[in-house]
Amino acid sequence: MLTSINQNVVPKDFAFAYFSMKPLAAWFEDLKLRYEFFTTWSLKGIPYVQWISAYTYPTGFTTALLQKFARKDDKSPSIDKLEFDFITIPR
Repeated sequence: MLTSINQNVVPKDFAFAYFSMKPLAAWFEDLKLRYEFFTTWSLKGIPYVQWISAYTYPTGFTTALLQKFARKDDKSPSIDKLEFDFITIPR
């Protein structure tokens, strides 16, 4: 682990958190931003705009959203007929 830290590389023991090709310093900054995103969410409620990259498995999150909508009531379309349309917002 010390070698990885000295080389500014994410140690293998940390890599379970999420995949990234960033150097260690940038990885820690990204981890801090992710932590802040979810802390804000837990304190203030679900955000209107989602930072999809904050999730370890974003496809799991989007699938859960589709399932929730598909199970909303008997009139909801089946999950295989649903799809997302994204509007990107520049930072």
